[in-house]
Amino acid sequence: MKVKIIIVAVFLAFITPINSIANEKPIINAFTISKPEIDLNDSNLDVSFEVIFTHPNGISDISTRLTLTNSSNNTISIPLNRIDLPVNFSNQTVTYRGSVTIPRSFTPGVYTYSLDGVSSNLSSGLKIHTGVVNGPVLRNLKGAESGLLIRESGNLNLDYPMINGPSYGNQTGNSYNNVGKYLAAETPIWKVGEVFDPNDYFESSIDTIDLKIETTTPTICTSDGKQMKFIAIGDCSFTVSTSATKNYQSKTVYQSQAISRARSKQILAINKVENQHVKDLPISMMLSPVFASGISAVEYIIPKSVSPEICEVSVYSLKIFSGGKCLLTYQSRGNAEYFKSDLYTQTITIDKILQTISFTLPSTLNVSNKLITLAAKASSGAHITYSTSSTGICSITGSTLNLLRSGICTVNATQIGDSTFAPISVTTNLNLIVDTTTSKKVINCTKGTITKKISGIMPKCPNKFKMN
Repeated sequence: MKVKIIIVAVFLAFITPINSIANEKPIINAFTISKPEIDLNDSNLDVSFEVIFTHPNGISDISTRLTLTNSSNNTISIPLNRIDLPVNFSNQTVTYRGSVTIPRSFTPGVYTYSLDGVSSNLSSGLKIHTGVVNGPVLRNLKGAESGLLIRESGNLNLDYPMINGPSYGNQTGNSYNNVGKYLAAETPIWKVGEVFDPNDYFESSIDTIDLKIETTTPTICTSDGKQMKFIAIGDCSFTVSTSATKNYQSKTVYQSQAISRARSKQILAINKVENQHVKDLPISMMLSPVFASGISAVEYIIPKSVSPEICEVSVYSLKIFSGGKCLLTYQSRGNAEYFKSDLYTQTITIDKILQTISFTLPSTLNVSNKLITLAAKASSGAHITYSTSSTGICSITGSTLNLLRSGICTVNATQIGDSTFAPISVTTNLNLIVDTTTSKKVINCTKGTITKKISGIMPKCPNKFKMN
């Protein structure tokens, strides 16, 4: 099946004068190759080409020449001849065709093709030549976007720069697909205990092909194929490579780096800030500078507030505007010689004003009262909420205590506090009872002419008396 690639098909006559068009180069309407890809083991190695040119004055050339060239500058040339026989030079559209049988001795690879081009017929004493015409883009295979692909047993064996990098040392100027990631990468830390990921410093130019890392000095550095770890002082020699595929040759980059002693963790010395009190709000103070061991004393570690509702910090200026706990954190970033420090936290307590709650309930209450209003008071005058854990014995709706059945009813009165006052909660127990006097019954009992009234929760007539 032919693969037809249309390079240019432009119609300008309706906007451009004919004389102007006649002074332009011939236009390529189509550039076609019968087999964009062949295998040297195929039975048929014939490949044909067709090119169509257009010019209002006609085309003057009987033939043109197509040249196939691979990356080693091996070439093969074939003529493409006009098919309008006998030749009619007045034809404005001319087709050229030619074919070649690829020798089985050809080296696999990409063979780009180009045409010597053609000229228009003489007009006003001039012939306009197209210049050399390159083959069209046929595919999105990197390094082989255009041209004829010649494989052997399916292998293209394309020699393509598969690895970009590394982004350190004297190769930082290499071209990357993802320039922002690789040229902004920090220099690796060549120390014991560090891990080296080749993807941080090398880039596979083909997205679907992974990088592999291997070491030739396993007593200094070890590798699992994806990452490398430095385990001892000495020279670590390693390779970063890609595997060969049906399209590409394998590629390898050789590296050697001196590995030095392991980094130590930075230690921070932080002066403690004494507790404060809300009566002094708002509070502004300067914190003592903090710096990490192993770096210059002028490289200060700036604290961060993790309780912005209580305090905020700007460099070493601390502002406190609420009671509670002001939490400040410190951590050094570390460098090539030292690990970052642990995360240090300084807690500054801003004591709030203590408050009290006055709350009294009867020690005993009859369930028959059904409900009572709760009236606790906080010394701050703030709103109080109520709760109970005595499910089934009593319940609370707002500030109303509902009496359900006999038992111990526990009532909690809480004031949640605010930025000035500390929270407080008090608990009171209430014994709920049922009044038996209200549930006694009275019955009449008779014995002959004698009548007695008997009362009780479950009254019974005396012996030999009958209830009327």
